[in-house]
Amino acid sequence: MNIFSFWNDMLKAGQMVGETLDASQSVIASRSETIAEATRNPLKADTRELNMMVAEKGNAFAKSGAILAGDWTKLQSEMFAQAQALGSLWMSGRPPSMGAAQAIAARSQRIGTRALSTGVRALRPIHATATANKKRLGKG
Repeated sequence: MNIFSFWNDMLKAGQMVGETLDASQSVIASRSETIAEATRNPLKADTRELNMMVAEKGNAFAKSGAILAGDWTKLQSEMFAQAQALGSLWMSGRPPSMGAAQAIAARSQRIGTRALSTGVRALRPIHATATANKKRLGKG
């Protein structure tokens, strides 16, 4: 495991979260005004924008959910294997062999790396939608 690459990925994930939150705030403010205008004068409502609000969120969250569903099964498999290895080790009453200790450490690294990459991959569709909306709505 390359610790610098791992920390770089952590920083990228944090940056994506921050950008998503910032874009969301701008988009919510803009769209709140669009909703308010539609309430005041329904005949002049921006129906295109109002319709996009639901469709694009549904699409982004569906993509994110599909990524999570696929990756979580792999992650759970790794965690189950780790639990079995640790349980066997504890039940044996002996210290681990070098090979067993290395396997447990390697699996722990894979679990951490997979959890991080899953989070980043799942956030990408939401991040892309939010930041594109911020630009499109003239807030960025």
